[in-house]
Amino acid sequence: MRKTFLFIIVHLCFINTFAQRIPKALIITGNGNQPTLMENYPPWLHEFHNSEVIEILKGIVDIDTTTNLKDLNNKNLSKYDLLISNSLFLVPESNELEAIYQFVAGGKSYFTLHCGILSLLNWNKYEEFLGGIFIGGPSSEPSKFRVYTTNEEFWGYKYTFRNIQEHPVSKAVEDFDIEDELYYFQPNTSKIEVIARAENHPVMWWHPVGKGKVMSLTLGHDLTAKRNTGYQELLKNGVRWLTGYPLIYPQHTPVISNRSLTYINFLPFSLITGETNNTSVQSIQNPSSIFKLQKADNGQYNLSLDGKTGSEAYTISVSNAKGMVTSKQFNLSVIEDGSGNLASYFGNTITGTTSENDNSIFHVSNIIDGDKSTRWSSHQCEQAFVLLDLKKEYKIKKLIIHWEASYAKQYDLLASLDGENWNKIHSVINGAGGEEELNFTLSNARFLKLDLKQKPPGKRGYSIYEMEVY
Repeated sequence: MRKTFLFIIVHLCFINTFAQRIPKALIITGNGNQPTLMENYPPWLHEFHNSEVIEILKGIVDIDTTTNLKDLNNKNLSKYDLLISNSLFLVPESNELEAIYQFVAGGKSYFTLHCGILSLLNWNKYEEFLGGIFIGGPSSEPSKFRVYTTNEEFWGYKYTFRNIQEHPVSKAVEDFDIEDELYYFQPNTSKIEVIARAENHPVMWWHPVGKGKVMSLTLGHDLTAKRNTGYQELLKNGVRWLTGYPLIYPQHTPVISNRSLTYINFLPFSLITGETNNTSVQSIQNPSSIFKLQKADNGQYNLSLDGKTGSEAYTISVSNAKGMVTSKQFNLSVIEDGSGNLASYFGNTITGTTSENDNSIFHVSNIIDGDKSTRWSSHQCEQAFVLLDLKKEYKIKKLIIHWEASYAKQYDLLASLDGENWNKIHSVINGAGGEEELNFTLSNARFLKLDLKQKPPGKRGYSIYEMEVY
């Protein structure tokens, strides 16, 4: 067995700086087809890049590696919290397989990386243990694809027979693009929970085995894939979740303008981590200038500005009852009030016609979130509206609408100073959808309203990705 010592160091993204017990992990690695090819197996060999995996997980788990399957015994495994299979076609003996099963069933975790899902194929409990079976791959087409961690299995609609809740790892990792290869897996249990998917196939999932957990991540074919930030976040947060760390969610920080020097409830605790039970914010490291985040009496975090503009970083550290600490660094930018896209300013509010369903993927607030991949989708209707409150009076001269396929053919843009008395400042009588730019005479407005009057034939309602105001 080769020992690899890991030291806690400061990272740009995740930092573990507080004294805590570091969980122990054992990487099981090696090619079953070496030194000789095995019968009844494809003649495949693989590079596992264990040093890269160890580097990614530095400060999260203390890792040993082994190519000796005799290390898979109850006495040796009792030292570990997590087994990681970074291997191909390994065929442990029956007593070694039983030791793996008892390790997990007793409350520990097993994590397969990429082709690690293709070890243990000599085990009659393989499908039960992995939750399914490998059915194809590797596929190199497409060579680049998007990995989705937001798992809306039924377009935001609810199954009556299943309570869909986003997995903590899914919440902690944003969608990303990667150059990699795909494996195809056929689940055989309803207990499998998909964490990430690509090309409509699961690429990361987990399911319970006894008191423990089995997780698989099929991405990570080569060093290019393993050095992808999204892959690394899936791997790190998967290991964190399996070993009991609290997770920190990405902060979709909107544009902050200095129109106000104080923003109340800027960062609710629920947006930092959803693990509210026995989890707390241990510290927030603020920059020396531009802004400070400070905890209020209600447990939320207020943002205070000093009037300056620019970008700085802050670091959030959260801990749980086990004493496990996770830290993450975020960047926040403050701009001069009145500059840039006014619609995207933090603190603005927007309302509109009822959405297609109550899932957040169709919420009207998506129109001003600064993300052109999210959208508002109305319910089936002939006419609809969207009303934006900029919170103060601005001089405006241009509006850009990024339509989804369900665009408005005819609509008016209205402006108001008080939200009650409206002036029409632009009309569209033959809209074509796509990215539509409206230029008009400089107008004073706090409130802007899109009065959507007519849609093209065959459309159920209206849908907008993003709206920009200048």
